[in-house]
Amino acid sequence: MKHLSRDYTNRCGNCQKMMESSDLFCRYCGTPKGEGDFKPYENLNLCVYGPPMVTTHKCQDCGYSWDVRCLGRDGAGFCPKCGGEVSSTSKENW
Repeated sequence: MKHLSRDYTNRCGNCQKMMESSDLFCRYCGTPKGEGDFKPYENLNLCVYGPPMVTTHKCQDCGYSWDVRCLGRDGAGFCPKCGGEVSSTSKENW
């Protein structure tokens, strides 16, 4: 049985990914904070093992840059400050 959540605290209303409290746009789909369909979603926690990656994202429009350290690659494609597209580079962090 699937448990569908309706808790959108610090989540995108479109893709349901987590958002930082300072984000104005979703880093993964570009939806402005507080907008979207807000449909119920399946809230899953997955365990991933492997070498940590450091992904550096830089906005093509405003120049905002940030690093994400996680297992696997971070799929952000949009700037959380202006919603512009970002370029990303990843490297293993041994």
